[in-house]
Amino acid sequence: MATDRAHQGGYTLVEILIALLIALFLLGGLLTLVTGTRQTNANQTALTQLQDEQRLAMSLLNDVIQHAGYFPDPTTYTPASFVASGSFAASQVITGTNAAGVPDSISVRFLTSGTDGLINCQGVTATAVHTYTNVFTIDASNRLACAVDGGAVVPLVNGVSGMQILYGVNTAAAPIPGLPPPSDVDTYMTATQVTTAGDWFRVTSVRVTLTFVNPLCTLPNSATCQAGQPATVSYTRTINLMGRTGVVT
Repeated sequence: MATDRAHQGGYTLVEILIALLIALFLLGGLLTLVTGTRQTNANQTALTQLQDEQRLAMSLLNDVIQHAGYFPDPTTYTPASFVASGSFAASQVITGTNAAGVPDSISVRFLTSGTDGLINCQGVTATAVHTYTNVFTIDASNRLACAVDGGAVVPLVNGVSGMQILYGVNTAAAPIPGLPPPSDVDTYMTATQVTTAGDWFRVTSVRVTLTFVNPLCTLPNSATCQAGQPATVSYTRTINLMGRTGVVT
């Protein structure tokens, strides 16, 4: 009988506890691996979205700003076709604002024939001769936004917390309203500096810096930025005015 009981004996309590401890250790490692993989995927998705938003925002700005001062048939239209309106003087096609603590804004005018396929900042194409006034701003919800011809402000791209605009001018020659300025740039100015110097007719390029909220600081369960991550990410592009430099970038 004693021999039969020895053969029927099971695991001891110590053995069971050791097995449970090993299982818990392995399970903890698996959960850590799964959590890390999910976090990596979330990071990659957020960074991909940031790149898409950056590309879209810069494309919208580039497509509109480079056409500042554009008009179709030069035998019918001239720079004088841009009459004085709002913050624009006669023949003036670009202007902007800047102030401490708030994002800059930029306003651009161009004339479309209605058949040349030009679109305004909201993606609309005219069906007849029309002068578009496009105003880019950053709204209170951190979005790049645009208004057309004084209409409603429409959000375009999310996650944009700041916009700085510098205007490339040639300060060597006196501005001549209605005539293209020298295309070489020797100074980049803020909107306030350009206004003070009366240089809006000498602007030949625009340097745009957009500041985006870093998505790695706003992911779920991210109370603060991840280690080594800045709170914002900035992108800069220099855009030449096609009608004044003959170059599209």
